[in-house]
Amino acid sequence: MNLNREEEVSTRRSQADAPGEAGNVDPSGQSPLPTPDEIVREHGPRVYGMARRMLANEKDAEDVTQDTLLQVLRKLPSFRGEASFPTWLHRVAVNAVLAFRRKKANRDEHVAHQPPEEAAAEGGPVRRWMAPPGDLLVDRETARLIEEAIERLPEVYRDVFVLADIEGMPNAETAAALDLSVPAVKSRLHRARMLLRKALSPYFEEVAS
Repeated sequence: MNLNREEEVSTRRSQADAPGEAGNVDPSGQSPLPTPDEIVREHGPRVYGMARRMLANEKDAEDVTQDTLLQVLRKLPSFRGEASFPTWLHRVAVNAVLAFRRKKANRDEHVAHQPPEEAAAEGGPVRRWMAPPGDLLVDRETARLIEEAIERLPEVYRDVFVLADIEGMPNAETAAALDLSVPAVKSRLHRARMLLRKALSPYFEEVAS
């Protein structure tokens, strides 16, 4: 995330009436609330990573990250603890991404194409990975290949994949965040995984002997 944007967020933390100082406790009872600086430092990178994958655009992701952090700082005094702080922040971030996308679509007068749900796997045998792609992220080139494959997913599949498989959201929460049914989430997630497998197979499948 751009450091200048991080500094801009930090300079506006006074708007939150100094939330999260020592003695303020997460109403969920799980942990103390973070300070504004901790929110920016510890949660900003994760918000940015999720936004960049969902939007496939670094500049847009920076804008959404800044907006998310500012929203969190403003709303922190009214945080009721119905969920843990990280879960609450994550929901704010997802909503910010979706709101940004809607505004951009309206500006561009563009309506995204919604492909039909496809639950069935593509035909033909599927060979095993040499290793799960997630285990190979230590390699910079491998990480680049995976990130590019995710960015090339159609938007409706990419959203579900990022939230469910990368961010670890349960299917029910993913469905609620994207205004989908749970079966639709499962269908799109399956399709996203198959598309990624097809894109990455030349790099990760075992060579047939």
